[in-house]
Amino acid sequence: MVDQRSLNAETQAMGTRSSAELGPVTAAVLAHLAAGQVRRVLDIGCGQGGLAAALVRRGYAVTGIDPQAGAVATARSRAPGAEFHIAGAEAIPARDMSFGAAILMNTLHHIPGPLMQPALAEAFRVLRPMGLLVVVEPLAEGSFFDAMRPLDDETTVRAQALAALAAFETDTGAQPLSDTSVERISRFAGLDAFLSYVCQPDPGRAEQATRQRAAIAAAFERAAEPADGLFVLRQPHLLRVLRRP
Repeated sequence: MVDQRSLNAETQAMGTRSSAELGPVTAAVLAHLAAGQVRRVLDIGCGQGGLAAALVRRGYAVTGIDPQAGAVATARSRAPGAEFHIAGAEAIPARDMSFGAAILMNTLHHIPGPLMQPALAEAFRVLRPMGLLVVVEPLAEGSFFDAMRPLDDETTVRAQALAALAAFETDTGAQPLSDTSVERISRFAGLDAFLSYVCQPDPGRAEQATRQRAAIAAAFERAAEPADGLFVLRQPHLLRVLRRP
């Protein structure tokens, strides 16, 4: 069964009002897929299937992978037209040149440092010639980042992810198509909704959230902008699109 509380938190954090609406980051990704005339997509680190569901609704053939079995089970419920596998990004269970696009949406910085470049190489392996590698990574800035730092300061891992991506691009000679910044505007009912969302991708954060609740609450209060009865946090993302030769 899909956890509606988690989905509500995700809906708020993606800046949408219903599951049919898109936040700016997902909308930007879809625009690149449409421009590239892509139909078959690999969602690497699919989590609970939010992106996969949006893709399926728009007619894409979607395969999602994630190392967490619980997340994959939820994704299957949310995007029944997609195919899902429990797998890490460094060992994708797919044939060479079998996808028109591979997407890492907020995924690369969650991969252990030594495996970041192998994961990018795996994504390139499964792309057909002229296929698109779409990488979306949160930057170590913005009010969302400031609110989350007492729970999990990702300054180092986010920098590692960007460095790995830059090195991979240089080493492979991939053709850069786009390098832009997209701001995700997150809206939360309060601290509990925020914590529910940020603990989704890493269940291990829940214990830390309990221990550090006072510090997180103070950071959330400093960073969030009250608006229409909600609390707004802003997170800039790097959106980089590479084409396989």
